[in-house]
This record gives sequence, C-alpha cells and structure tokens, in this order.
Amino acid sequence: MIDIAMCRKGGLYVPFSEEDRQAGLVFPENKILVAKITGATNPRSIRELRCYCGSCGYIANQDFNPNMNTKGKVDHLTRLECGFVEDTVFDSRGILHWIVKSLKIENCEQPEAHAFIAQALEKHAALCGIHDVDEYVRNLKQYQRM
Repeated sequence: MIDIAMCRKGGLYVPFSEEDRQAGLVFPENKILVAKITGATNPRSIRELRCYCGSCGYIANQDFNPNMNTKGKVDHLTRLECGFVEDTVFDSRGILHWIVKSLKIENCEQPEAHAFIAQALEKHAALCGIHDVDEYVRNLKQYQRM
C-alpha cells in the first residue's frame, strides 16, 4: 500500500505532484486500484511536509551521531535548533525541558509551517555539507527514489 496525494479535475483524479505520479507507477497499467479518499480543508503543502519528513529520515540514515539516529530524534532536535518551541518546563530535578510546537494544522498556520520547514531544510543541507537547499532537495528526491 502506498499513499499519494490526488486532486479532482473534472471527472478525473490526478496525482497532486510529479512525486505522487511516480509513486503510483509501481502498479501495472489497467490494474484496478482501491482508494480511500479524504479531503484537505486547509492549504497545508503536502509536498513541503513530505520533503521535511523525508529529510529527517535521510539525516537519521546518515548516522551522524546517536542523538540523530532516528527520524523522530532528528525531527525533535531540528525543531529545537530552529526555535520551533511552544513552551518550557522544569522537572522535579530542576532540569529544563523544551516542548516543541506541533505542525498539525490546528496548531500551526501555513506561513509559520513554511518558514520552519524552509529553515529546517537549510540546517539539514548544511549538516550534509551542501550550501544550496535546492541542490539538497534534488539529492533528497534521488535518495527517496532508490
């Protein structure tokens, strides 16, 4: 099973992006496919979110250090590095902890999410020694196709 984003154009359902179109090519032509369709109510960019999540996975697979060896750890540390923090709290030992913001549509408007993702991709690219974010995203797409 794969997830791809689609949009309706007239009486047809077409892939939302080139990446979604290519992902759907794993099925043979004329094969009947079953789809569960839900609508998006906010203009959140699926492409941006997928790129960010893919980047977190890519960084985790690079095995830079034990604090960044899972997608979840990379995501959390990236939010901290970018200051994408909702609040702080002290535990019973007096240690400060940061509560990172959520990217859920209910908690974060699109302009704020876009700014965070752009900054996060810059940091991820720099971590890989790439200074051009567009080049990093192209490399990331190649990696995800493998």
